[in-house]
Amino acid sequence: MMNMTKKQIAGLNQVLTEQERSILGSLQKCRYLTTEQIGRLHFTDRINNSASLRAAQRVMVKLGDYKLIKPLERRIGGVRAGSGSYVWALSEAGAKLLSINKTDSVPRKRSFEPSHHFLQHTLAISETYIRLMEICRNSELELVRVELEPESWRDYPAENGKSATLKPDMYAVVGSGIYEYLYFVEVDMATEAPSVVLEKCRRYTHYCISGVKQKRDMVLPLVVWIVPSAERRDSLKDRISGYQKLPYKNLFALITPDEFEPLIVSGAETLNDMKGAA
Repeated sequence: MMNMTKKQIAGLNQVLTEQERSILGSLQKCRYLTTEQIGRLHFTDRINNSASLRAAQRVMVKLGDYKLIKPLERRIGGVRAGSGSYVWALSEAGAKLLSINKTDSVPRKRSFEPSHHFLQHTLAISETYIRLMEICRNSELELVRVELEPESWRDYPAENGKSATLKPDMYAVVGSGIYEYLYFVEVDMATEAPSVVLEKCRRYTHYCISGVKQKRDMVLPLVVWIVPSAERRDSLKDRISGYQKLPYKNLFALITPDEFEPLIVSGAETLNDMKGAA
């Protein structure tokens, strides 16, 4: 496929709808999204999920014909999972089109056919982001801010005096009345050894001890680990509770996906009463 010229990209920028630009923006933010996820993000005015999916399919075909997005070879759930299982990524032309209307520099994520694990993890992060939006949409909560990696990453001074980078999967600020609750979110796929999780927790602890976050927002985020099963949750909870290098155990909450909505709706003040809180 030949590269699109600046003139061609500028021409497409003139004919796209705001909704279509917003879909491109979501792909830039999330890196990968399924058609089903696009429907839940951008077609919430439809009467049901099937209608949202059909609307998303039509727009994704259009953006694909414009060469602004591209489908991955791998589909989630295989070919029998239906058209909603198609996985989409922003093309180089799509990234260039988005840059036309931006005054600030947006890091361009390199395009490649991802490994199975990388794709599964990235889509799980996207799903968590979409669920958070749905939770806030269906309640009195306000999603004040949400950042996905690498926007969610934070620099801080390491123990050796050098600069280090904290790399949460997501950072979110949820408003409830006059209060705001801050979260770092880690989406665990149960593929890492408990020792790796403990090391990440130690980094979060040092980040908090360094005072960077307090100086910026005057409050520490809760570090939420979303794990795939109750067994994984309870095992990691025991490891964290017994790990001497983590002086602030209540900095962490370990939950299963089913416990995510109760955590967000209840707010941080009741987390210690939840089954998954560490």
